Amino acid sequence: MGKVQLDEVDLQILRLLQENGRVTNADVSRQIGLSPPSILQRIRKLEKTGVIERYQAVLGRRAMGYGLMVIAHVSLKLHQDKPLDGFVAAVMNVPEVVECLNISGEYDFMLRILVSDMAAYEVLVREKLSAIPEVGRIQSSFVLGIGKEDRGLPV
Repeated sequence: MGKVQLDEVDLQILRLLQENGRVTNADVSRQIGLSPPSILQRIRKLEKTGVIERYQAVLGRRAMGYGLMVIAHVSLKLHQDKPLDGFVAAVMNVPEVVECLNISGEYDFMLRILVSDMAAYEVLVREKLSAIPEVGRIQSSFVLGIGKEDRGLPV
């Protein structure tokens, strides 16, 4: 599917929803200056066309006990479709891996991992990541601070 054509009202709706997914249609209507039924119709269209994929609460990672964020670069032993698919399938079953990106360059994948502390990361590497048969090498970088973290898209 190609890019969906959006007008300025659609973009305003998307900005408001990205800021606060719990904003009511009445509040969106008031801020944009259209009737609530018109706003609802536009939001439903945005959902139907896949522009809005889902609604999700953003949790505070530290409040949830995840004090350590790790970026792990992973090289696979073989570079063929079957090992790539096997690795992705295995990573899907590791809840601490919150993002898995297939990348170009020296490594095959970049993982964003959340754990409570260094001891928990050590256990994760030993018992889960290194146990994935396709894994050849893992290089870990520990996030010291976050300069910008925005899961929204530029609208």
